[in-house]
Amino acid sequence: MKKRITSLLLVTVMLVVMLPLHSIAEGVTPVIVIGGYSSPQIYLFDGNGYEEENIVEKVWAFNLSGVLDTVKGDFGDLTKANLNAMISQDTGHILEQISDGAAEIAKYMRRNPDGSPVYDTQSWPRSAEESNMKYINEHRGVDAYLDKSVREKRFTPILCDLLGEENVYCFSVDWRQNQIECALNLGQYIVKVLDYSGAKKVNIFCESHGGETASSYISLCSIVKKGGDNTSKLAELLGVNETELATYFNLDYLKNVVMDSPAIGVQLAYDIVMGKIHFDAPLLIEYLEYANNPLQRFTRGGEYCWESEWEWLLGNLTLDNLNRLLNAVVQRTDIIEIMLTFGSIWDFIPADKYEEVKAAKLDTDEKREAFAPMIAKSDYDHEVIMANMHENLTFARENGVNVNSIVGTDITCVSGSRVNGDGLVNACDASGAKVAPYGKRFADGYHTDYADAAVTCTDPTHDHVAPRMNLDGAYAYLPENTWFIERQFHAQYVTDSYCLALVEWLLLGDGMLDVYSDPTYPQFNVTHNAKMGVLAQFDKSVYGTATAKDTALVVTNLSAKSKIRLVAIKAEGMDVGFENVSGTKIPVGESVTLKLTGALPDADMKNVRITLYYLEDSSVWSMDSRTQEFTVKGGKAIPYDPAQPLTDTQEKVIFLTAADVLKGARNYDLASYALATVYSTLSVFKGFVSLIQSVIPKKAA
Repeated sequence: MKKRITSLLLVTVMLVVMLPLHSIAEGVTPVIVIGGYSSPQIYLFDGNGYEEENIVEKVWAFNLSGVLDTVKGDFGDLTKANLNAMISQDTGHILEQISDGAAEIAKYMRRNPDGSPVYDTQSWPRSAEESNMKYINEHRGVDAYLDKSVREKRFTPILCDLLGEENVYCFSVDWRQNQIECALNLGQYIVKVLDYSGAKKVNIFCESHGGETASSYISLCSIVKKGGDNTSKLAELLGVNETELATYFNLDYLKNVVMDSPAIGVQLAYDIVMGKIHFDAPLLIEYLEYANNPLQRFTRGGEYCWESEWEWLLGNLTLDNLNRLLNAVVQRTDIIEIMLTFGSIWDFIPADKYEEVKAAKLDTDEKREAFAPMIAKSDYDHEVIMANMHENLTFARENGVNVNSIVGTDITCVSGSRVNGDGLVNACDASGAKVAPYGKRFADGYHTDYADAAVTCTDPTHDHVAPRMNLDGAYAYLPENTWFIERQFHAQYVTDSYCLALVEWLLLGDGMLDVYSDPTYPQFNVTHNAKMGVLAQFDKSVYGTATAKDTALVVTNLSAKSKIRLVAIKAEGMDVGFENVSGTKIPVGESVTLKLTGALPDADMKNVRITLYYLEDSSVWSMDSRTQEFTVKGGKAIPYDPAQPLTDTQEKVIFLTAADVLKGARNYDLASYALATVYSTLSVFKGFVSLIQSVIPKKAA
């Protein structure tokens, strides 16, 4: 397995803070970008309206640099308190300080139990003009508030280059609200964009909480178009009439909608609210590394830094104290009460856990009465929207909305829950797919049971089973319109060249697209993030599958900086080999084709694995590896017992033999590699010095 870097400081910081007519170019559909949870900034207003001149102060904005500065300023006191906690195993030394500080920071964010704000707070900007990227760019350096209002800062500039800044809009929503309120705000905003731009329709790109908002909006558009009791109930809950509903919830406004990592039920929210946090330190560290390599400020721009280079310093540390501390902080009365006044927190709870959380947190008649208005909206979200997501989204597609979803898989939740997801959201919640329990997969020979009433795919000839055979997309909300990306962390599409291209294709294309529209974008793929090193697939089959027509393995170097040298490729579940592996060099961004020796199994729906061992120029000490799984298809049927539908996944490492290593060593320029090791080690030492210097408070001049 790939070794991961370890940075206790950054992990701690991450955990503690843990979402006139304007002409448009001919033929260009404007794009609305909706960011993730807590990404819009929240302002305190003076009660005279929600214009910029009425802003009193900003009361919320996530700023990692600012948090780092705060931590550095208190580094001495926090270090002393943490050492005491480590020695005594008692988090009480710092619980009071942190929880009181968090409550003070969040005081303006508090809402009433019914969901209404205590203070006059709201997101901003709210107009189409002020949230248009052309307007924002023209006011950079002049208007401090607008300068900070861009949502999804990684993708928005790309869209501006592709479409022109005048065609890109950034939607801000008060993410503390219930989902139906966020969806209403989105509908009101879409009307403003159409009026301002003169366009007939809009495209929407959304991630995480933005995906939840968009899926809720599309669902409500479908519900309103159908009419009936659910429409009347919605009007009652939102306090608007049905004419206004039809104005703001209209499928005709939408052309293409792309949801990346939609937060339709969030495992992390359940773990936090119920005090079940047990953070997975290696996974959190990998998440940080995956997300644009935040340690480059310490490694002087190095692409990645492997854990093997830091084990001597941090290898024995755990997050047990931090787990105890954060569970205690969240469950402190003042903190948990603030969180539970956010309708969004209730709407985040996965459908199968919602009643459990209500019973645990609304355990008195007084609480149930106080929270009743907010819970009524969350009940509607769970019972009408989430429970009927397939019907709602399918109806939208049948009425011309090209809605598609991208979901990360095969990563457990960072808060410790052993589920198949993207690190924050369970894949079954995000997609509706049938997902095997973590650590299990469907047994060899498995095929979708199209007699099952829960199957949503209408074509029994389709195969929606993932390469690892642990997920069946035939049960998804949109079985023909959901792309599954193995090992893609939550909302990290922009760090993955393949997924970014997929987003652009879906968002800017014409016509109704699906997983069969372009063989370049099959339903299942694996992350192309550079930290994964290499990528392998068979030459004649769609990604993740192996068939009798395959004659070779294509291996691609994913690194943006480092040349790769293969050491060996080992297979499990099939008696095959590959020619000319040891010593083969793969330049940056290029691929090699390795001829297949032996024969693939004559089987249909059989799970197999290969592991690639390799060296990177930027690696210091050790050989690296990546294991990928494939499904062999098209051969003889394998007997399958529905009474024994699952089997254990094969997580054990495929070890190299001494002969493998020696064979590879004969092909390397060992002198050059040794010299590179010396230079890299010096670079790591300099990075460690920079790390220490960055967290030591500097004396005032």
